Amino acid sequence: MLNYYMHLKKTMLDQKYILILLTVFCFLFEYLFAWVFFESEISPIVAAFMQRLPPAFLAFLGVQGGTSQFATQLLAFGYMHPVIIISLAFLQVSIPARYIAGEIELKTFDLLLTKPIKRFVIPFSVFSFLIISLGLQFAAMFLGTLAGGVYFDLQINSVDYGKAAFVGFIFFLSMGSIALAISVFQNEKGKALSKAIGVLVVLYFFDTIIKLSKSLENLSTYSYFQLYQPGKLVLNQADAKNCILISVVIIAVFLSVTVIQFNRRDL
Repeated sequence: MLNYYMHLKKTMLDQKYILILLTVFCFLFEYLFAWVFFESEISPIVAAFMQRLPPAFLAFLGVQGGTSQFATQLLAFGYMHPVIIISLAFLQVSIPARYIAGEIELKTFDLLLTKPIKRFVIPFSVFSFLIISLGLQFAAMFLGTLAGGVYFDLQINSVDYGKAAFVGFIFFLSMGSIALAISVFQNEKGKALSKAIGVLVVLYFFDTIIKLSKSLENLSTYSYFQLYQPGKLVLNQADAKNCILISVVIIAVFLSVTVIQFNRRDL
């Protein structure tokens, strides 16, 4: 257990400034998102523009035009904004590549494994860092939403946004487990990173095509990103328990693959 905490501590110290920056950014983004849509001088223009967008494009944004809770959905869109997705996925994709494939590439595991340490400690340590980083980011996003709601008197239901944040936390953790599994099969950080990004871009593109095409709506069940729909979650139109369950299964499968492959491969 001591080696586990030492490895986790090393990762935390290495990434502390990036983690602090991303956490602060997530808080400010959600707070400013509330300001832009509900308090700034351009908010009526933005809201009117969003209402006039084609239904397919609104579906892509995770917003249903014409509903009585349109404003609530706009605020939830901040949890699915492309900038936020990139911010949340950044450490989930880059950390496994850096601390698994990257360490294999640099042969730095040799020194660590000369000590009495179980191999599975290393991937679990990396996974623990992903849990901590995501927990901080989603907590910051939720607090940013609450701060905006209180300061601008938006009368939002904090429980609904907390539910969306928790579903997102588990979803992006499953993304990290996929990146971990990819990394343990690679010998170079660059290849691990490019393959993980490639897989996630394909999954995101597949989800985008489904949302923009009515003829492909029947495939939505098979879309990975359908497990995270903040707009529907805050309106209780998505099954949060089912989304969490599927994401947990993905985590369990890919984390198991990670540990088995890491234990059997040459370092």
